[in-house]
Amino acid sequence: MLTQRLGSTTQMDPAFMEEFIRIVREHPGSCDEVWLASNYGFPPMDVHRRTAEALGRTAARLRECGLRVSLQISNTIGHGEYMSARDCSGLVYEGSPVRSMVGPDGTAARYCFCWNDPALRRYVTEEVSAYCAAIRPHTVWVDDDLRAVNHAPVHLGCFCEDCVAAFNRRNGWSFTREELAEKLGYEAGEVREAWVRFVRDGLYSFTLDLSRAVHEASPETFMGLQNGCNGGYSGSGLGHLFDAMREATGKPPKYRPGGGAYNDHDPNAMLDKMDSISWQNALLPDYVTEIRPEIENLPDVRYGKTIAGTCYETTLYLASGATAMSYAMLMNANESMDWHGDMLAAFAVHRPYWELLSKASEGTCQGGLKRALGGEMWKRRLAPGEGAFAWTGEPFAFPGSALRGTAIPLSFDCRHDPVYVLNPDAVRTMTDGELEELLGKPVVTSGDALIRLEERGFGSMLGASAEPSDTLRLYERFTDHPVNGGAAGKTWNQSFHINRGWVLSDRDGSTEILGLFETANPATKPLFPDGPHPFGIASALVRTGKGARWAVFGNSPWNSVISLDRRNQILRAADAISQNRLTAVLETGIRAVLLPREDEAGRLTSVSVLNCTVGESGPLVLRLRRPALDPGRSSCVFAAQGQPVLRELPLLSSDGEEWTAVMPSLKPWSLGTLFVRSV
Repeated sequence: MLTQRLGSTTQMDPAFMEEFIRIVREHPGSCDEVWLASNYGFPPMDVHRRTAEALGRTAARLRECGLRVSLQISNTIGHGEYMSARDCSGLVYEGSPVRSMVGPDGTAARYCFCWNDPALRRYVTEEVSAYCAAIRPHTVWVDDDLRAVNHAPVHLGCFCEDCVAAFNRRNGWSFTREELAEKLGYEAGEVREAWVRFVRDGLYSFTLDLSRAVHEASPETFMGLQNGCNGGYSGSGLGHLFDAMREATGKPPKYRPGGGAYNDHDPNAMLDKMDSISWQNALLPDYVTEIRPEIENLPDVRYGKTIAGTCYETTLYLASGATAMSYAMLMNANESMDWHGDMLAAFAVHRPYWELLSKASEGTCQGGLKRALGGEMWKRRLAPGEGAFAWTGEPFAFPGSALRGTAIPLSFDCRHDPVYVLNPDAVRTMTDGELEELLGKPVVTSGDALIRLEERGFGSMLGASAEPSDTLRLYERFTDHPVNGGAAGKTWNQSFHINRGWVLSDRDGSTEILGLFETANPATKPLFPDGPHPFGIASALVRTGKGARWAVFGNSPWNSVISLDRRNQILRAADAISQNRLTAVLETGIRAVLLPREDEAGRLTSVSVLNCTVGESGPLVLRLRRPALDPGRSSCVFAAQGQPVLRELPLLSSDGEEWTAVMPSLKPWSLGTLFVRSV
């Protein structure tokens, strides 16, 4: 399901609409749905009613052409100061009864409002009622200003007099705004938890009122939420908003995650956005199953997001868990419709592949090393030197992302007996209970993570310790441990003389050494002159007090510029501590992103590969484990970006559990997928 969002200029232009309809008809499969949009800003209600009537006629025309029609509520509590460029005279005027949003420092947002204010709620519910009655949309999508943060010039809301007073009454306290801001900014504990509940409850109530108004005006309409991963200020995830939508309508809400990558000048930016979207998806309630990321090409110009870049981005998000897609590429008339038509024509070509990817994402999760992160990061205590409200920031730049381009698969939502990857920054996001549970799981981590665990009181639960060391004169030599395979005796050192590392020491005799630090400079003083390993252990398999095995790397693993031997050492170590849990391994040594999908039983259903180089990849050898093959099948379906033809590829089995497939060469910055499960 491919959706086009239209803007206030394009949707009100009959000539534009007819040209758009013509192009969609010429390219079947390029578009299934159109989102019309409410007026951006806060104009008088009569303006909303006139727009709604006009859009009702447009909706009828689109439906005649076989297109589904939904509605985007362009703003609810306000995006920020830049809304002043639009008509906001329905709420912003001298003597307006609506309360402005207020930040912890007392700053007021003139064009954003307190979600607890009754006058704002009356305005918004009357607005959505008018649009829904006129359009009868399939889904109402609430834009991403329905959030507690990022309402310039206010970043964190709402500290207006009424909210502070209501919070005090609710909890029996008597804070001034200044006192409350100081306590919330720096202290974890009871007050912060009460404030987060207060914020969530207010946003829940606002969303419930809005969704009820939609349902009363158009009972058949679904609700959907647009969001951009807005941190931990309002707690973990957006379940409070989805709960309100489901309660008001009796229907499962939908989700449009997003944020960033407005052009394709750096294709890696889309990988960062893929991580952001995957993180958002991992926090969704189980009843939210339609995931339709945004692709925003604003301001919709040739020298921003190209046609090829838009197709690449679509393929990437579908391969990593999305089931549908929405586009903001026709909201402005800055380019000719011929150019937009070329893009829609490309969508039609890609459609067969995208449909397979959408189906493959349904009911599956991303396989690979699961990133260990706290479930309630906002509860953490601040580290020394952190500023006020630093606890609102999550998830710490997606720990472990440096490994992404080495074809070491990473996941936020792997469900079946995952292997975890623990970045040291993630340790402070986790509660003691979460860390204790992690000690019973297979984990790939680094020496500095052990140091942080020791600081948290878990040192006695680890069979090895770590200490920081200047590794400028040191390199790692791989031992003859089976994990190293044919790389035994070879060496590895960090690129460009990175001189940060952590030396490991065996605590209980159970540590299995993978690599030892050595030096070529005879003047270098040994760290442990009386021990069996003068310069210390560089990498090892470590036992925990709960019987799990961890792969710990003192020669920092958070680096994507590595040798194939080093990359294979990390992968084989992950396998060793988890009894070969990884379901897909790219044997070919090429810079790539690996995206396996798994069912609830942990069986491999599909695996996508992104060639993130500027050249052809050449044939790609994949090792597949526990594939979800139908009985008697020994082949998979291959499809690739820009290639409309599906191909059957044979699978070679060694033991019925592990198979090998050879994926055809991929073009630069493009994806291909092996569909293992029947499609």
